[in-house]
Amino acid sequence: MGAIAISKKEEQQIERLRRELRIPTKSGVIRAALRILEEKTEEERLRREIRESVRRCLAGDSRENRQLVSGAYLGGTVED
Repeated sequence: MGAIAISKKEEQQIERLRRELRIPTKSGVIRAALRILEEKTEEERLRREIRESVRRCLAGDSRENRQLVSGAYLGGTVED
């Protein structure tokens, strides 16, 4: 892959981060940033999956609770 076009401001940001983080090269800063973005993306994907799983379980629990309550009031048994 070849060079990428960046603004002067972005180049200054990369250089500032390179010095502050003591990363020897500008490309090292880019690699570090990509690694962090990948991790954040993976974390967000896992959060979405967990939220969806919780939502599905909650819906199932709500149904089950309604069946249990209606069965208790009617004196019957709960069947799936």
